[in-house]
Amino acid sequence: MKAALLLEPKRIEIREIESPRLSDDEVLISPRYVGICGSDVSLYGGHRVPSKYPLVLGHEVVGHVVQVGEGVEGFAVGQRVVVEPNYNCGTCAYCRSGRGNICPEKRSLGVTIPGCLAEAFVAPAEYMWGVPENISDEDAVTIEPLAVSLHALWQAGVRLGETIAVLGCGSTGLLLIQAAIAQGIRVLAHDKVAGKREVALKLGATVGEGPDVTTLWREEGVTTVFECAGVTSTVELALGSVPRGGQVILVGLSSAQASFVPLKFVREGLRLSGSIIYDHPGDFSRTMELVRANVLSPKVIVSHTFPFEEIAPAMELACAEESGKILLEMESRSPETA
Repeated sequence: MKAALLLEPKRIEIREIESPRLSDDEVLISPRYVGICGSDVSLYGGHRVPSKYPLVLGHEVVGHVVQVGEGVEGFAVGQRVVVEPNYNCGTCAYCRSGRGNICPEKRSLGVTIPGCLAEAFVAPAEYMWGVPENISDEDAVTIEPLAVSLHALWQAGVRLGETIAVLGCGSTGLLLIQAAIAQGIRVLAHDKVAGKREVALKLGATVGEGPDVTTLWREEGVTTVFECAGVTSTVELALGSVPRGGQVILVGLSSAQASFVPLKFVREGLRLSGSIIYDHPGDFSRTMELVRANVLSPKVIVSHTFPFEEIAPAMELACAEESGKILLEMESRSPETA
């Protein structure tokens, strides 16, 4: 079968590989759409090194069931599904305490194990979700990044009527904005790219004006700052400018060191925490229900769709950080004959 192989940084090619073997607790899936995530961009650009090359990228996916393992119940050939792409070990202390999102042994589709940018891939049935008929393919493929944003919002405990600031209006930031506004939370959005600020405005956010965010956030009563850009400068901006008594939630994945003044945090009663992916299975279930009920529509972040064969230019566009969510449309074919 065909798959997109990351051979080295900035080099991705579609090649023939062996079809995956199906275990008793797994399902074989034929992708319909695959979204390009920030982690895909980091791996492609060489900012993050995979466990080994070559690697099949991709973890945001909607597709159809092709085959089910002998021990799998509840799924049928042809059924439309999405996948929760982080597989916890289920036995460590973190998993047993309900914190599987930080499980040190978790396997991640398209990061530590082969991903879904292929004609077919396997996933454990435990981490699969059937897609209701009223959810479009475009909404379905963006449910996974929406779950990331919702987990951060729920973790923060922001309440109706509060004002938050979102630094970075990429996919995570925009979906967090949409979710916050749907829950009656006021949002100040910040991003250097005009097009992303425009999307934030359409979603109902107020775009932060002026260079002095410290004064702006204090005057507007910001209680929580979400750092979604994953850049050292914005991390330091969030840490240095969050108003007295507020909190900073780090959602972006910056790998460079950032500095802050501990005295400010102590004297002003500030809080700092990180938010990574989501809780299994509760967050995904709640996210799916919000989309099914038309409360949220994550496809609003989609800006471009490329055919699978054009994955290289699609990745280059994603690296430029000027676009919204980019989807790859896999080959159009009957799932029964894939």
